[in-house]
Amino acid sequence: MKFMVVAHIKDSFYALSADKMKKMTDASAQYMEKLTKEGSLKAAYYIGNMKGVVAIFDLNSPEDLVRIPYEHPLFAFLDAEITPLVDMDVVRKAQKKR
Repeated sequence: MKFMVVAHIKDSFYALSADKMKKMTDASAQYMEKLTKEGSLKAAYYIGNMKGVVAIFDLNSPEDLVRIPYEHPLFAFLDAEITPLVDMDVVRKAQKKR
């Protein structure tokens, strides 16, 4: 199951102390690296204003879709939209059956 996550950092994050922000961003980077190594995170890109990220995940179960955001260190400071993605070959097969 592939998903695209578009997450924008809430203003409340920027109200934290510089030390707290650094600790949280470091923890976030480590978490994202872990997800990359385990194969769940396929790609991640910063949004141009550097106040958000777009990430592509390939997950094994709906449980992973729930677990990953809640384990993310910055989750409470993100407005995230999660969108399922469908490979084009799956769409083409469905179109042929019509």
